[in-house]
Amino acid sequence: MAQFFKASPTNSIKNHILKNIKVEKLDHRGRGLAYFQNKPLFIDGALAGELLEVQIVESKKRYSKGRIQKVLKASELRMTAACPHYQECGGCNLQHLSQAAQIEMKSNGLLSLFQRFAKQVPQQLEKPIIDKAWAYRRTARFGLQFNKKNKQVEMGFRRAQSNDLINQKVCPVLLPELECLIAPLKILLNSLQCKAHLGHVELLYADQGAVVLLRHMKSLSSPDLQLITAFSARQKVNFFGQASSNQSVCLAGEAQLSYRLPEWDCSLSFTPNDFLQVNSDINKKMVSQALQWLALENTDSVLDLFCGLGNFTLPIARQVESVVGIEGVQNMVDRATANAQLNNLQNASFYQADLSGENIIEQEWAKQSFNKVLLDPARAGALDCLAFIAQKKPSHILYVSCDPLTLARDSQVLLDKGYKLDKLGLLDMFPQTAHMESMALFTG
Repeated sequence: MAQFFKASPTNSIKNHILKNIKVEKLDHRGRGLAYFQNKPLFIDGALAGELLEVQIVESKKRYSKGRIQKVLKASELRMTAACPHYQECGGCNLQHLSQAAQIEMKSNGLLSLFQRFAKQVPQQLEKPIIDKAWAYRRTARFGLQFNKKNKQVEMGFRRAQSNDLINQKVCPVLLPELECLIAPLKILLNSLQCKAHLGHVELLYADQGAVVLLRHMKSLSSPDLQLITAFSARQKVNFFGQASSNQSVCLAGEAQLSYRLPEWDCSLSFTPNDFLQVNSDINKKMVSQALQWLALENTDSVLDLFCGLGNFTLPIARQVESVVGIEGVQNMVDRATANAQLNNLQNASFYQADLSGENIIEQEWAKQSFNKVLLDPARAGALDCLAFIAQKKPSHILYVSCDPLTLARDSQVLLDKGYKLDKLGLLDMFPQTAHMESMALFTG
């Protein structure tokens, strides 16, 4: 029997051009939301109220994605992007909106997610924590690719939804001390003998100045090391190398890196491989608000989950009787312990534990009593340890989140355990992008 191909409905409209598509609103990711064939159509770079010509780039059973071909009627909120790479770079996606409009969009998105996933929704958010809209980022990772045709190293961020690199020249969200290194760093990398064997390069900023971390898959020759040393002296940067092992080695400049939280007289030592909050100014304000919301007293016993280097733990230790920090990576536990000793804090202790495991309650540290808890998990959230937290019956649970979706989801667990959502607020950790940091306080 003859068989005939029949295109599936979900794929038949892919690449079609749609005219006069009206955008209804923005979702929590900053995408324009329209409707086509009775299902949501998400459009990057679109604004509410705009009339667009759109190309369908993906069609699924429940939704489609589109790309703007032409803006037929622009929103009065639409701005010209400040970065020349904006249309091609996969980093920022909200430069066509003012910072005030970005804050409003993120606030609405955060409230919308809580309306969908949580029983309790605040009437309004706390006042958002904001700072500079540009020149704020103290960490960045650039991809490196060796072009076999012209024998040159290409360096840049990746294009949206692609492994291809853009020809990076500037990045206005980076701290100026880091942005000015892009051009000279390209020259250096193309002068190395091992340039065909490089992985990526990271820039970050410490109290000791700018830091470069170069991932290389082949040992650096003596001439390469000389070039790096000269570059470090000329640009006044601290240069680290990272070979096939995950250990970074200081090649030039200061080997000991740190940053300060001056309000609490704390200095935190770190290595180029450690996680840092990307926005130093917002980080300080975030720590300050967290401690205020927890209403710390000198008799408190606090548990800090996913504690990292001790970014929250050490300031907390200045105000309470005791604090215990838990982290999944032993190297970070060792670093946090050393940071407590560096700051002469005797009431802070740190332990390694898998907080996604089922045996949390069996850990020795978990048998202690805590009357207040802070947690700052990764994007996956903290669903697996919320039952343990609630079992401890703390009066305050402060949840810091880099993904509002998992925060809203996890909040439901605490609400079911009898906790009340007391405060909910936005922190603009990532201006010009749809990423948002948020903070929720639960009291019981």
